[in-house]
Amino acid sequence: MPPAYAFLDRWLVPAPIERVYDVIGDVLGYEHWWTDFVIRAEGDEGPPAPGNRNELLVKAYLPYKVNFGLEVIEVQSPRRILSRLSKDFDGTGEWMLNETSEGTVATLDWRPSVNHRLIRYLTPALRPLFRSNHTWAMRRGERQIREYLGVSYGGPASV
Repeated sequence: MPPAYAFLDRWLVPAPIERVYDVIGDVLGYEHWWTDFVIRAEGDEGPPAPGNRNELLVKAYLPYKVNFGLEVIEVQSPRRILSRLSKDFDGTGEWMLNETSEGTVATLDWRPSVNHRLIRYLTPALRPLFRSNHTWAMRRGERQIREYLGVSYGGPASV
């Protein structure tokens, strides 16, 4: 069985839920705003809908790239996008959005099992380093979505 991870990341984006949902739901747009992480985004255009498929090539601070597919399974606009993972990962990724007095809290529940040969082989010894790589990418994403939407960045959310 491939090594499994469970990540729960929260972004606080001081913008209306509809704007945040539109940006997170547009996977092809990631390469335009999440530039510290996403190298290439391909696949279906438009808002998230069941059956939409996208593929991302990404790299965080460690010296390797991963390629993963996303297939949208369920959508509840503007509050939820559930996707199935493929390629270098299997599992699910679920964005959940809630509007608060401070803006939108976007939570990613990322549950990948690893198919990528290098990560799979090294996970028993380097799991903390791989978790750190994920955290690095998500912190960059929070900062960059705020910049893209033209809102201030006050550091990682402590929601």
